[in-house]
Amino acid sequence: MAINRNLSILFTTVAISVCSTTLQAAESGHFYLKPYTGISYMNDVTGMSGTSSVEVELDKGLVLGAAFGYRYNANIAAEFAWEYRTNDSETKVGTEFYPEGNYASNLFYLNGIYFFDPIGKLTPYLGAGLGWMQEIDIDLERSGVETSFSNSGKLSYQGFVGLEYQLSSAWSIHTELRHAGAKSGDLIGEQNKALFANLNYKPFTWQLGAKYQF
Repeated sequence: MAINRNLSILFTTVAISVCSTTLQAAESGHFYLKPYTGISYMNDVTGMSGTSSVEVELDKGLVLGAAFGYRYNANIAAEFAWEYRTNDSETKVGTEFYPEGNYASNLFYLNGIYFFDPIGKLTPYLGAGLGWMQEIDIDLERSGVETSFSNSGKLSYQGFVGLEYQLSSAWSIHTELRHAGAKSGDLIGEQNKALFANLNYKPFTWQLGAKYQF
C-alpha cells in the first residue's frame, strides 16, 4: 500500500509539473505586429536584352514592410512578412540611354528569428527567410515616356541581424541590417515582347521599425 501511495504521489507530482510547464509555455507565447521602413542599397547590375548589353546604375532607395508573427518563447519567433523595395535607376541598353527609372520588387517572406539573451532593455537577434516575388520590375523613362519590364513568381532569400529595445511590456522599437538575393528571371516588356534576361537582385537594407505584441 505504501508503494502504491508513493507511486500515486509521484505521478501526481509529475502531472502537475507537466501541466505547469505547459501553461507557462502557453503564457510565454504571443503574437505581434511589426511595421518598418528603411533605406535600400543595391550594386549596379548588368544583363542582356536580345543581343544588346544592359547596364543599370542604381541609387539608394526605399523599403517599406510589415510583419505578423508569433514568438514562441524567449528565443524563437516566426513571422510572415511583406516587403516593397524600390531604387532609382539610369539604364543603358546597347546605345540607348534612359536617364530615369526604377528597379522595384514586391515580396512575401516566411522568416525565422533567434533572440539572444537581453542586455538590459536591448535584445540582439538574427534571422533568415525564404520568399516569393509577387512582382519584380524595372521601369525605363526617357523624355516622359516610360517602358516597363516585369516578372513574378521567383524565389528569394534573406538574412538579417538586429537590435530590439523594449519600451514597455507591449511595445518595442528595432533596427536591422538585411541582405536579400534573387534572380529576376526574364523581365518581359509590358508594351512589347522585348525582355531583359536574368538581372541580379541583391539589395542591402538598413531599417527602423516598431513592434506591438499581444
